[in-house]
Amino acid sequence: MLKSIALHCLASCLLMLGTSYLLAVEQQRSVSFGRDIQPLLARRCFVCHGPAEQRAGLALHVRASATAPTASGNYAIVAGHPDRSELLSRVLSHDEGTRMPLEGPALSADEIGRLREWIAQGAEYTRHWSFVVPQRAELPAADQAASPSAIDLFVNQRLEEAGLQASPEADPHTLVRRLALDLLGLLPKAEQVKRFVQAFSEDAYEKLVDEMLQSEHFGERWGRHWLDLARYADTFGYERDDVRPNAWRYRDWVLQSINKNQPYDEFITEQLAGDLLPDATVDQQVATGLHRMNTKNNESGINKEDYHNRETVDRVNTTSTAVLGLTIGCAQCHDHKYDPISQKEFYQFYSFFNNVAEQDVDIQGTGEEQARYQRALSDLEAKREQLKTRRTVLEEMKEHAAAATWRLSLNNDPQVLADKLQSLEISESLRSSLQSSRAEQTAGQRRQVDAFWKTLVALHDDTGKALAQLSVQKRHLPKPYVMTLHEKAEERRETYLLVRGDFKQKGERVESQTPAALSLFRPRSEAPDRLDLARWITSQDNPLAARVAANHFWKHLFGAGLVATPDDFGAQGEPPSHPKLLDWLAVELMESGWDRKHLVKTIVMSKTYRQSSFHRAEVQQVDPENRLLSRQSRFRVEAEIVRDLFLAAAGLLHPDVGGPTIHPRVPAATEDLAYKYKTQWIVSDSPNCYRRGMYIHFKRTNPYPSLMMFDAPESNVCLAMRSRSNTPLQALATLNDPVFVECAQALGRDLAISNGVLEDRLQAAAARCLSRTFTAHEVRILLSLLQSQRVWYGDHPAEADHLVAEYAAAGVPNTETAAWLAVARAVLNLDEFVTRE
Repeated sequence: MLKSIALHCLASCLLMLGTSYLLAVEQQRSVSFGRDIQPLLARRCFVCHGPAEQRAGLALHVRASATAPTASGNYAIVAGHPDRSELLSRVLSHDEGTRMPLEGPALSADEIGRLREWIAQGAEYTRHWSFVVPQRAELPAADQAASPSAIDLFVNQRLEEAGLQASPEADPHTLVRRLALDLLGLLPKAEQVKRFVQAFSEDAYEKLVDEMLQSEHFGERWGRHWLDLARYADTFGYERDDVRPNAWRYRDWVLQSINKNQPYDEFITEQLAGDLLPDATVDQQVATGLHRMNTKNNESGINKEDYHNRETVDRVNTTSTAVLGLTIGCAQCHDHKYDPISQKEFYQFYSFFNNVAEQDVDIQGTGEEQARYQRALSDLEAKREQLKTRRTVLEEMKEHAAAATWRLSLNNDPQVLADKLQSLEISESLRSSLQSSRAEQTAGQRRQVDAFWKTLVALHDDTGKALAQLSVQKRHLPKPYVMTLHEKAEERRETYLLVRGDFKQKGERVESQTPAALSLFRPRSEAPDRLDLARWITSQDNPLAARVAANHFWKHLFGAGLVATPDDFGAQGEPPSHPKLLDWLAVELMESGWDRKHLVKTIVMSKTYRQSSFHRAEVQQVDPENRLLSRQSRFRVEAEIVRDLFLAAAGLLHPDVGGPTIHPRVPAATEDLAYKYKTQWIVSDSPNCYRRGMYIHFKRTNPYPSLMMFDAPESNVCLAMRSRSNTPLQALATLNDPVFVECAQALGRDLAISNGVLEDRLQAAAARCLSRTFTAHEVRILLSLLQSQRVWYGDHPAEADHLVAEYAAAGVPNTETAAWLAVARAVLNLDEFVTRE
């Protein structure tokens, strides 16, 4: 007992020493205005003494005002003299009437210390870190042979300053699964894992990375990341929430762009202004679909000017958030309170999008597209005629109390009778019974005919519903047109500053221009357009675009960005944990020709990426959020990938890339949950219903349930970072959602019909689902589960039949298949299965 207490005290002392050391290291670093002071002022002072309001005439966001005498004659800041600075005396005051800030808690000792040091150093105001063009910093001095990656050098330098060390490299099983989940969003094949583990080496690792980067599934995985920013959905939103049948063409353009490794600057340019490029191709016009993904109100009676303004604001906010990482929308109603963006500059940016018009362009010269649409249309019309004939026959039959009187109405003409029955799509047995006269029918045939006659009303109603569903299906046909933007050539709209953001209150007229705090804008002519905007954004002089993109890439590969607020690189956002590394990555992206795959490979080849994610207690107190990157991150995969993994493990996943949306099975009553207008959810045929989650039809007002359960975006606005929740509903979904149940059925059947000994079957499941082998302890637990389920289902065969359903295995009793299904369900519902280590 005493020994345990002593060890606990020793551990606590070591943690305190580690924390003290980290604080000492931080204090030794010179105070930075951009890193330490500006975020503090923005967070605690600008509300009363910033761009929007200057109480007592004090504005702390501008040095000239901050160092000038206030209305009382005092100086808030006296450069070089903290003890003569009113600002410092106010934050130190214990009098609640004078202590600043007046609202909220007092500043911490560390914050006050930084303010004091900054004033003592001269109270210099430097440009915000993200508004300075990134430059490659000199690489930290280290053993280049031991740390060949620039990423590792920068990360290790911060770790050494904090008295920490990087974690060891993850084991090969973890690495291959991590790469597959990060780069493809799929499970690695069992054979692929075995081959990699047996020949594990630096060359084998790089070869595996290159193989995955060349996979067409890479575009699916990374395209879905961009679609969060693009607020992609398949419907318009608002009350009616009608379908956009061809929204998927923009989605496919995104994943194709990524697969062919289109340079990132071109990727952005075509989405903002593809229609303005010389001799714009169909693909370049498709790219402008980015700004057709906004919600759109198609109700009658709306104020068109109001909604034009709303849609234009949305396009401004999407562009600024997705590409520039700025909350420029704050300046819609007033000057930005924290960043150097005025309301006038907001509407100058708004002006670039104010003259666009939506346009649906028929695809010309693509015979395959046209032929596919015509085939689908012909099939649908044939089905419609078939259903109409069936409904007519059922209406005739309903008018008669029995089959005999109906036959008499046909004059007992055998050919007419045969034609009528042909339209009903009934079994041969029933057809034979109906074709026989009452006198010729056996007792069994009479019962069969009488039972059928009682279902006529229901069959007639079902036929009517099927006809109604065909109308919905027609709207989903692959009609060959694309949703684009184009510039209105005539009657160009003039842009005005809108007072308080009200479209009815026009202020001064403005012209297209970019925020002055960023890089110089050099338009092609005196009438700047979206192409000028796109080229300004992707210029190497622009301080934000490359940084924001690099941060997004890092976020997808580590679970969090170097800047923890990927949608806000302004004063209110978090400063980068590794500013020199972020700038190095941004410059690397630009100098590689904006090569996205190159940057991804650079990151995943680093030792920092390959670290174990194992939790280390000695780091918890020093760096609880792992901002210093002393280990990799462990987190649940995204909503679409949860479903993809289940389908892949079950052997059901249909790997086709691209194409129209799909409608998988949904829980009962899902259609009734839509607001006012019920969803017509017609389950797709096999194998399309087993395609990846990114192809699921996304209805904004009634989205696919399991996607929302696992934090998929609502797709109404640009989203830079998904939530990552952990709720009991998620476990209930993976246990009971019809798709997840079917995956367990398929995997359970495969285990039941395999020929190996029990332990080998379990290890096959481990390799298939977890990319590793089970321990002896895990095998014992699963064997115990299997045995208990064999006993239970042996006593409840009807339950086994119900559970196994259409996944019965030839030659294997359903009771045995159900027992293996329970084992499959347990493995698929492990936290490890949906977790990226």
